[in-house]
Amino acid sequence: MIQDIYPHRFDNTYFDKPAEDLDRLIVCKGQNVLCKSTDTEAELPTVSEAEELWGIDRKSLYYLFKIDEASYYLYSKPEELDEASGYVYEHILIVRGKQPMYMAFAAAIGTHLSHWYNANRFCGRCGHKLMHSEKIRAMQCPDCGNIVFPRINPIIIVAVTDGDKLLVAKYNKAHLNTRNNHYVLLAGYVEIGESYEDTLKREVREETGLEVHNIRYAGSQPWPFSETSIAGFYAEADSSLPLRREDDELAELKWVDRSELPARPNRTSITDNLIEWFRHGKSYEEIHAELEDDYKHK
Repeated sequence: MIQDIYPHRFDNTYFDKPAEDLDRLIVCKGQNVLCKSTDTEAELPTVSEAEELWGIDRKSLYYLFKIDEASYYLYSKPEELDEASGYVYEHILIVRGKQPMYMAFAAAIGTHLSHWYNANRFCGRCGHKLMHSEKIRAMQCPDCGNIVFPRINPIIIVAVTDGDKLLVAKYNKAHLNTRNNHYVLLAGYVEIGESYEDTLKREVREETGLEVHNIRYAGSQPWPFSETSIAGFYAEADSSLPLRREDDELAELKWVDRSELPARPNRTSITDNLIEWFRHGKSYEEIHAELEDDYKHK
């Protein structure tokens, strides 16, 4: 998955430290991030490059996180940085699939934080301008003391199966994820007062009309593209029952045999992995052994 960047190591411990020459910069215009980009690779600018090309003041940078020994900083005035010397603003969903994977991961997490900082400039309690906390990754109101932490929305995603059949869908054109033309799985946001299991049952019922059983947790991942944290599950349903598709979101909904599932082009998302594990007939125990092996490398 996108967070699996071994042997590189991600450290999101917050520090208030000055930027150094070889540290990297995150600059975002909406969903576009500044990078050098080819068909297969993407590279973020270093602090020294940004000083030379655009004359930025490194004292104005906000610390975000570290990968290995390099720190990543946010520059919050993208209107001051035009495309130059091979650096362009590339959509983050395109950068997501490029190498090196740790750089794509850094760009995605940095974009998430950039959007959050931009959306939280004033206190929602008293209206005063928020300030960066010196001790933790948070914005704090100097007037009333209100503390605002980065927003992470919880989501469930579920692979609904019946023996060798998997229930798959495709989004309609009105859906936000218009770049995705592959089969997807059923997913939804966790509502107030719901457990993940409650959300799963509700979403499947709303989108298909089916009731599920034998719910099993598979794994989770950060998904900065939608500012979410995704919990992935398997569940079972009766494929002989009629499907009631939710037309507002889905253009297609059908059962597909394991042998007919197309291979996923990559394994960056929990969706990719849930489908690939099922396609290869992996047991629940084999899946968790694979995830445990990944965890040991973090």
